[in-house]
Amino acid sequence: MKLKSTLIISAALLASVSFGQGAPSLDFLVGKPVPTFKMKDIKGRVWTNQSLKGKVVLLDFWASWCGPCKAASPTMQKLYKKFHSEGLVVIGAETMEHGQAPIAAKYSKEHSYTYTFTTDNDLLTNALKIESIPAFIIVDKNGNVARAEIGVPEKLEDLYTSFAKTIKPLLK
Repeated sequence: MKLKSTLIISAALLASVSFGQGAPSLDFLVGKPVPTFKMKDIKGRVWTNQSLKGKVVLLDFWASWCGPCKAASPTMQKLYKKFHSEGLVVIGAETMEHGQAPIAAKYSKEHSYTYTFTTDNDLLTNALKIESIPAFIIVDKNGNVARAEIGVPEKLEDLYTSFAKTIKPLLK
């Protein structure tokens, strides 16, 4: 009986963490500039605050060992396909894996993702005070955080709808 109660409580806690509910909040970032960063993608290109100025950016902090992170990747691809031509940059910012580039490169290729993947993002993760993943930061054209979320919603399709509502007006 004690084990059953523990399992039920554990499941409830896990469910409450989805899409920021019960997880540490990143709301303190909203309206503030993203800390200065330099990210290297799996093709060798360097991305910085300056190179992304004037673009709306969706930073998806993920790791290959994180199930919810991988579950969100198709949504990142869908958002990229829908809004890339309007100026959205989607970056899968691999973190908490010590910059093992082959993981991000293999993952991207394996799933035919066409959005950008960067590696070795622990410094930026720490600067943003991200303690759990997946974490999503939407940055406006001026380099300020427009939205910051941890986790994924219970219904994964809600992730697309919710993020599209945030991104669309930022692109105008």
